[in-house]
Amino acid sequence: MKPSVTFAAAALSFATAAQASAPCEGVVRDRDSARALLALHDAKAHIVRSFSYDGWEIAQITLSNGTPVFMFLSPGKLVAQWRGAWTLDEVSQAKEWTVESAPGIPNQLARCFAVRVTREGQF
Repeated sequence: MKPSVTFAAAALSFATAAQASAPCEGVVRDRDSARALLALHDAKAHIVRSFSYDGWEIAQITLSNGTPVFMFLSPGKLVAQWRGAWTLDEVSQAKEWTVESAPGIPNQLARCFAVRVTREGQF
């Protein structure tokens, strides 16, 4: 194989691998989460954003009193909530908390959440 073809193939392989490992690949971002709002029973709460993957959803909601809350919903029910100031600053800590608090959550969604709430400072 010619050197230029080899380099191009290697570059394409690297780009594909880097893209495949993106923390939020396949995660759907939306601003509509009727399931999360129904679980809260707060008529004045509103969705800030939600992320979903494989039937699971994490929704960031502001309650009527202004308190932010993250709702973790499996395909069948609410499995966890997190309220208050986020104190985890490492992706691994945030992912560990997510997996422990929401058993069965898909790895891709837990990883996406952990990266978004730590490195970017917001979900």
